[in-house]
Amino acid sequence: MMSVLLIGLDRTRVRTSVWLVVLSCLALLTGCGNFGRLAADILETQERLRVVSGQIEAPACKDCEVIVVVMGDDHGQEIHNYRVFERPGRFRLAALHDSRFLVAFQDLNRDFAYQSNEPAVWYDLSGSLIKRGDVENIVLSLNGPSARPLPPALENLFELRGNSLGKIDVQLGKVVSLDDERFSRESATMSMWEPIGFMKAGRAGIFFLEPYDPAKIPVLFVHGINGTGRNFASMIEHLDRQRFQPWVLNYPSGMDLRALGDGLVGLLAELRHRYGFSRMHLVAHSMGGLMVREYLAECARTNSCEYAGNFVSISSPYGGIPNMELWLDFARVVMPAWRNLVPDGPFLKNLFALPLPNGVRHTLLISYRNTSSFSRESSDGVIPLKSQFQRDAQRQAVTIRGFDEDHVSILQSPDVHSEVNLALLADDATQRAGLAGPGR
Repeated sequence: MMSVLLIGLDRTRVRTSVWLVVLSCLALLTGCGNFGRLAADILETQERLRVVSGQIEAPACKDCEVIVVVMGDDHGQEIHNYRVFERPGRFRLAALHDSRFLVAFQDLNRDFAYQSNEPAVWYDLSGSLIKRGDVENIVLSLNGPSARPLPPALENLFELRGNSLGKIDVQLGKVVSLDDERFSRESATMSMWEPIGFMKAGRAGIFFLEPYDPAKIPVLFVHGINGTGRNFASMIEHLDRQRFQPWVLNYPSGMDLRALGDGLVGLLAELRHRYGFSRMHLVAHSMGGLMVREYLAECARTNSCEYAGNFVSISSPYGGIPNMELWLDFARVVMPAWRNLVPDGPFLKNLFALPLPNGVRHTLLISYRNTSSFSRESSDGVIPLKSQFQRDAQRQAVTIRGFDEDHVSILQSPDVHSEVNLALLADDATQRAGLAGPGR
């Protein structure tokens, strides 16, 4: 759910002043340590990580997946990171500042290992080590097997999840229970104020609640800021488990939503590369709806994510949080996600610039019971109705439903559970027709 720091921000300058006093008191009483942790994490990110990006060319197979691997040496003993791309085209991924090589190959047999007959290429990053910034405009041309042999260590890449980038990484496909400590209230707080530590502790990733079943459609549940997958416990309990298998995304919710959306494209491409599902649905609460919409925008930009199906957003602030920019001026350290919530900021201005990818159906669920004692404006106690009913969000939605629930109780409502199941079942006959195929 949205952080208590954001609750009740109002439109009038008088009420805003009151809230700035409240926020100041919270920061003095409980937040100084949190701001320090956040500052340390941001500094560590800047000092350790960079982004490498460019274009992948593969004329022999324009629809084959490509794996790009970042290495610290030319023997493959130091694999810093890797990412799966659904097809050639634009690419970007994180590297360490001392990463020395990129290796890209088309994993034709989908085994997360390189074979000598697969198209591949090396790229030397050594010349960029003197710089501290990102590396752009790299061209990776996969015209056939590499003349330079690739390291034999490039095998079982999927098993490296959680151990790359100096363990600033995420888990994928691990089967856990919602009782797991990863989904605790303490973990939610850590995801906001200590995102790097959150990932190092193995708390971030896409987790399964049961072993993967090719006969069931995955449904990915995406929480909001200061939340975890446990927020959906009641909804998952009432999910139609004959048709669907629940996955939960646990992510560092203080991070920039553009980076998170782009990262989600890569994580799901990797899971699809391994399991071959042809359809997946998404259910998101609060700020999670913004993150999923950014993910879908990245899908549209890269012409990927053909598996993406029904999208249900619940109580999401598509219009931002009123006067958020005043809090940014006030805060000692700015949480990156806060910048994404500025109503007229660049993130929200561009969020709906591209239409939803083909085949994606958006169901917009609204909560309107105001439980706040600080504001009488129309809201659910946290998110104003005006923000939930943002014009472009309404225009893209195929269904809009409102519920007499507050920002938290809407996730426990039996009526909402029924509505979510109905939304996920839309076009079910079409979806089941190619359920177990690789989705090509």
